Amino acid sequence: MSKDKELIVGIPLYNGCTLMDFAGATQVFGAPYGFKPIWLASEASIKTSEDVNVLPNYSFDYHPHIDILFVPGGDGPGVSSTMEDETYLNFLRKTNKTTIKTGSVCTGAFILAAAGLLHDCEATTYWSQIPTLKLLAEKMRLLIPKGYPRYLPDSEAHIPESKIFTGGGISSSIDLALKIVLDLKGKQTAEKTQLFIQYEPNPPVNSGDPSVAPPAITKELLEEGKDFTAIMTAAVEKLLQE
Repeated sequence: MSKDKELIVGIPLYNGCTLMDFAGATQVFGAPYGFKPIWLASEASIKTSEDVNVLPNYSFDYHPHIDILFVPGGDGPGVSSTMEDETYLNFLRKTNKTTIKTGSVCTGAFILAAAGLLHDCEATTYWSQIPTLKLLAEKMRLLIPKGYPRYLPDSEAHIPESKIFTGGGISSSIDLALKIVLDLKGKQTAEKTQLFIQYEPNPPVNSGDPSVAPPAITKELLEEGKDFTAIMTAAVEKLLQE
C-alpha cells in the first residue's frame, strides 16, 4: 500500500453515539496528510449522547470506498439498540470485507462484537465496561489486556496479520487515530499531524483512568454509572444467548 494514497476513514454514526469518540478521530484524520474522514448514517440527522445534532456526509448505501472503518462508542441505550440494528451491523460486516483496518473506540467494541468482528481478537473498551466486555471473552475467544490501554491494535500483541483495533474511552479516540496514522503513514506524518492539531495534553489534574484516579472518585463514578452498566450487561447477556 502506497503511503501517498489518500485513505478514506468511514465513521458510521448512530443515535446516542458519543461526540468526542468521532469528533476527536475526525480532527486527527482531517489533518491534510493522507486521510479523509467521512461520517455515515442510516438517518439524515444523528443526535449524540451530548444531545448535539450532527449531519452525516453519506448514507450506508451511498459512499466512497472505505479504507478504514472506525466505530464510535456511545451511551447505554444508543449502543445496546445498535447492537441489534441489522442495518448497521450488516453495513459493518459488508464494509469490513474490503477495509485495511476495522475497529472501534470506547463502547463501540460491543457493536463490533455484535457484528461478529471481534472473534479471536485482543480488545479493550471504556474503563468501566471492561468487566462487561470480559463476559464475551469465552464465547468470542477474546483476550482482554490488563490496565486501560488508550489504543490497542490487535496485530501488535495477538495476530500479526489482524486488521482489528480497539481503543479506550472517549478522548482515547485522538490517541487511537494518531496510532493509525503512525502505522499507515509513518512517524513523520504522525508527528506532523500531532503538531497540526497542537495535541500536547497537559491536564491540570491527573485522574484519567482508575490506575491514577483517587479510589473514591472511581467508586463515585461507578456508582453514578450503574444504570449504564446494567444496560450494557443486559445487551451482552442477550448477545451471549444467540
